[in-house]
Amino acid sequence: MQKQILVDLHTHLNEKHVDPKKWWEAAINKKLSVIAITEHVEYNPQTAYEKLFQTKPENIILIPGMECKTSAGHLLVFGRDKSVYEIKDLQKVNIPIEKALTIVNENNLIASFAHPYGYKGDSTTNQLGEKETKRLMKKYKIGCEYYNGMLGSANGFIFGTEWVKKLYNFFDFISKSKKAKKIGLHNKSANIKSKLEIISLETFQRVRKGMLLGQDTEYITVGSDAHYPRVIGTAVLELKKMPKDENDFLKMLRKKEILWAGPNIYSDVPVDKLKKKELLEGLKYVTKNKIKKRLKKRKVSKNIKKRAKSLKQKIKNKKLPIKVGKKK
Repeated sequence: MQKQILVDLHTHLNEKHVDPKKWWEAAINKKLSVIAITEHVEYNPQTAYEKLFQTKPENIILIPGMECKTSAGHLLVFGRDKSVYEIKDLQKVNIPIEKALTIVNENNLIASFAHPYGYKGDSTTNQLGEKETKRLMKKYKIGCEYYNGMLGSANGFIFGTEWVKKLYNFFDFISKSKKAKKIGLHNKSANIKSKLEIISLETFQRVRKGMLLGQDTEYITVGSDAHYPRVIGTAVLELKKMPKDENDFLKMLRKKEILWAGPNIYSDVPVDKLKKKELLEGLKYVTKNKIKKRLKKRKVSKNIKKRAKSLKQKIKNKKLPIKVGKKK
């Protein structure tokens, strides 16, 4: 049987204090031939690369990269060697997006909009809109992350594990229970259940949109967005052949010499067998923005009530002049 040449182009190390040895064990277990380290710029991407390079297996190519935090969301940047880390402007938080893309082109680097339809301000289409995102990709001839493992696995985070299935089935049972109806629990549980379904559908649409966006780009990237070793290699590109080195791989990426892009269909370890800790990270990602909006609304509502109460008290104490219309 022919060996698949699998690539994961979005991983992390320093943010969750991952042991480099465990990181490499996961890459080997998923039979990866090429893997990129794309640590967030806030967590020193150069040290992440250096830790991994010191213990790198001979038969795996390690691509130096980083996840830049730009004015338009997160941008994955890849280089031929560690000199990419000498470009300090790319590591500045909230660097203007067009400045970052200009630097990318001046240094002949590869760049890709990470999780372009994600849930938070780290996603380009959320920040700029779809039309402007497409304009930038065309102008600077860059790519986008066709499939993001964390986002793509979000349905698994919500419905794909036994832990969540039990929780979901519990809400389903409560919503249909006669006793629950008597004590008023059925409406609350049905509401939670429907919210899980809505989040799942929204996530599916975001994954689909990312794939459609990738069809019009210069090239595409795919990555697990792994913050824990177990998740490494759950989203991959499959190459037509084994690249000679880092530079050769980047050339192949530009030419779109790929056979597959998406979840790792060759893995014996399905994505939905994640630990609760990893599952909660996924749930946190897909719900964080919604929770923030709700809290903001509540805060505004509380402030309005507080002001109204204060105003009412001032009127009662006659500390606030009340304008009365003149009698005709």
